[in-house]
Amino acid sequence: GSGGGVAPSLAGAAAAAGMADDGGDGGVLALVIVLVILVIGLWILSKSMFIVHQAEGIVIERFGRFQRVLSSGLNFVIPFVDSPRTFTWRKTYVDVNGQVVDKTTTDSRIDLRESVFNFLRQEVYTKDTILLDVNSLMYYSIGDIKQAIYQVEDLQNAISNVAQTQLKAVFGSMTFSEALASQQTINAHMKHNFSKTFANWGIIVERIELLDMKPKSQVADAMEKQMIAERNRRGEFIRAEGNKAAMRLTSEGTKMVKFNMGVAEQEATRKRSEGDAGARVELARAESEALETIAEAVAADGASQTEYMLAQRYMEVFRTMVHTVENKEIFLPYDVSALTGMIRELPGVYGRKAPRLAAIAPTA
Repeated sequence: GSGGGVAPSLAGAAAAAGMADDGGDGGVLALVIVLVILVIGLWILSKSMFIVHQAEGIVIERFGRFQRVLSSGLNFVIPFVDSPRTFTWRKTYVDVNGQVVDKTTTDSRIDLRESVFNFLRQEVYTKDTILLDVNSLMYYSIGDIKQAIYQVEDLQNAISNVAQTQLKAVFGSMTFSEALASQQTINAHMKHNFSKTFANWGIIVERIELLDMKPKSQVADAMEKQMIAERNRRGEFIRAEGNKAAMRLTSEGTKMVKFNMGVAEQEATRKRSEGDAGARVELARAESEALETIAEAVAADGASQTEYMLAQRYMEVFRTMVHTVENKEIFLPYDVSALTGMIRELPGVYGRKAPRLAAIAPTA
């Protein structure tokens, strides 16, 4: 009897345990289903909701056809029907080493801020057939996203090709010297032409800058030699002009000195002439007064001026005869008897019998 009661008890416990296992499996399954539905819902929500940042834009296509452009903020679309259009573009930035780097990106979010487009270095000829390597930058912004995506197949290659054509046209119309002195003109010309062309593609050109403009190495060497020769030529020309100006100034200075010396000599001669004339007048006046005084004295003594002058000349002759050692003949056109009497009286005055000598002779 006891064995039969134990068997029903075991059967009831097993049935209760089975029911508990069925309840646990149902709860896990329900949880999995809820999680799956939640994930699907979040995935669908992500496909139907877009958060667009400021200065960004997203193009939405419905079954491959343009639908609209999402503006900044929270936007909702129909999932699996509306999809964003991707856009391939080359972004230019400066790395940590200070080098300009280009990076091609593909994204559905289009940056509407002002950006930099680096035109690849290209070769152009100037009007005087000098080959240059030109590199330029374009500062731009996308004004119309729809036109930027749908108006041209490859926007970046189209911009590069237009830039190459414009650069060749600009540099081909001017010489290398004009190009060096006209960078602002080149920038303004390219901006004007690019703006008209790129406006149809939704691109707003802010400005164009020539980043670099270098001639080829061989051309640079030839230009350096030409520049050195030109500098030497200009140096020789300047030195020649300086020597010419120095000679001209020296000749003008010498001419001025001679002119001033001539004027001074002329003035000195005139002054000397005036002085000599005045001196002669004064001497003549003094001599006239002396002669008048002598004439008055001679007249007072009862003699004539002729006799006075002849006597004076005789005295001068006698005075010079004392210092003469050579024998000379003297012709006296005058009364010789008077001279003979004078000579006859000389021993009495200057001889041994002279009173002066007798007075000083010693006594015996």
